[in-house]
Amino acid sequence: MKRGTKRDRRRQYAIRRNLKKASCVVLLVLLVLAYIGIRKQESAGTQEFPVPALTQTEGRDPGNTAAEFDLDMVPVYSGRAYVDINGDIPFFTKEEMTEEAFHEYWPLDELGRCTGAYACVGPETLPKQERGDISSVKPTGWNTNRYSDIDGEMLFNRCHLIGHLLTGQDANERNLITGTRYMNVEGMLPFEESVVRYVEGTGHHVMYRVRPYFDGDNLVCAGVLMEARSVEDPRVQFCAFCYNVQPGFEIDYETGNNRRANASD
Repeated sequence: MKRGTKRDRRRQYAIRRNLKKASCVVLLVLLVLAYIGIRKQESAGTQEFPVPALTQTEGRDPGNTAAEFDLDMVPVYSGRAYVDINGDIPFFTKEEMTEEAFHEYWPLDELGRCTGAYACVGPETLPKQERGDISSVKPTGWNTNRYSDIDGEMLFNRCHLIGHLLTGQDANERNLITGTRYMNVEGMLPFEESVVRYVEGTGHHVMYRVRPYFDGDNLVCAGVLMEARSVEDPRVQFCAFCYNVQPGFEIDYETGNNRRANASD
């Protein structure tokens, strides 16, 4: 009786020891699999993506900005390159928010004017090449003059609605408008650069939309409405109207003619 009891105890001890060994092996396997998964995620984060091909607006809702905003909401220019609109809250709907990267450029209107550009900017859309030549495009109202006291000497620039640094677009007539150097550099560029820094730093996505607004049949827009909202977190958000003006100069927005403000008639 005593002998049988000792044998049973030895058997139970052996079973517990084997179970401990098996648990250690399982735990080690799980740790290895977890490490492999982390390495795969890290490598995916540094993966290079091709720039998506140019897409058109057919089949995609361009958003409700046009229904919510008009030029009457914009105060008269008073020395600042841009003004916040709608409390700095963009007009994107919940249905528009997506992590699926795309960029599209809406058709020109009957006067040949740009109507808007729309994108989900992410690592996939950032260009891998230097900006190409865009001099072949002459947007409506392109009547630029050289002035020595303007940076770059040109009053007007070919302004990207969605900058090259966000989607890699070059000589795309649907994405280039006649804009002042002041609007291009002081108004639009800081917003574009903030989005690029965010995307490069996080690998996340930003809904992004830019629409030019023309008064009547004018060939030069009064300015552009820039909207942005980050998708995966709330860190990026703006809704701003950038004025298409050049301090110290007068612009005929109907034709694009321009001159110094103090020039004699």
